[in-house]
Amino acid sequence: MANILASDINTIRQKVTDVLGPGSTSFGYGQTVYSSAITSGTIIQKSQWDAVRYDIVNSYIHQTGNIPSAIIVSTTDTVDDDASGAYQNYDYFGDLLRNNRFDVATGQFGISAIDSKTTSSTWNTNAESVITLTFASADEGRYFFNSGGAIRISSTLLGGTSSQANAWTNLLNAVGEQDFTGDLVAANGYYTLTDSYQTYFSRAASTPYSANLYQLKAKCDVADNSAGTAVQVDIKIELSDSYVDLGAPAPGDLVDGTLTITAEELKATGTLQPTGDPFTVNGPNSYSMSAISLT
Repeated sequence: MANILASDINTIRQKVTDVLGPGSTSFGYGQTVYSSAITSGTIIQKSQWDAVRYDIVNSYIHQTGNIPSAIIVSTTDTVDDDASGAYQNYDYFGDLLRNNRFDVATGQFGISAIDSKTTSSTWNTNAESVITLTFASADEGRYFFNSGGAIRISSTLLGGTSSQANAWTNLLNAVGEQDFTGDLVAANGYYTLTDSYQTYFSRAASTPYSANLYQLKAKCDVADNSAGTAVQVDIKIELSDSYVDLGAPAPGDLVDGTLTITAEELKATGTLQPTGDPFTVNGPNSYSMSAISLT
């Protein structure tokens, strides 16, 4: 067993504060961290272990909704690198929090409406709307998506009478709600954005209408957002109807009914221990959503 140095606990602390604090790129919730770096050569106090534990607790609650089994150090403890001690315990949580940093637990986020657009006009080729979100700064954008923030899109078609409308109704019901996130596991998310549209979700209708395609696409205001430098994101909702319903009864190949496209914001919330301060993340400074265009 070896004694724990200030540099050892500072390494663990950095793992956790990269997640909870300002961080960089895909790390950082932008919250005030409770712990401070420990000066080399000093005796590590219980209060300093406790401060790191609070940062672990706050990050873990945000990600899971539960209190972690992070050891509470006693004033009589001599902490070393024993497998059952606080050092290895905290190091385990530091790695866990980093790996799961995009997770947000139920109860640790709120949902609010952005906008909703509706049309009852008929169409037979394409229907689309674009949502533009603008952040006050690139850091605000990082904090929003890093802490599990998302833009949720849903689309419905009601009251249609044509075969085409029925196919679209079934497709949109099957698609349900889809989130645009920052999670790096996603094929296309906030950190993979460029200044050209990329498809982050796509689903075709069932046969024989498999040429009909529902797609969600996104782009940003920088050529490469891998470092999280974008302040504007555009999300396009596109319903592409390439199936031609020849000889169908009126209204023929037209898609009728009421098409509605809805956008919602999912934003992190919560309370930080032991201060009781709110877990505060700013969403986009502004939103705009275009009317549904039809062809």
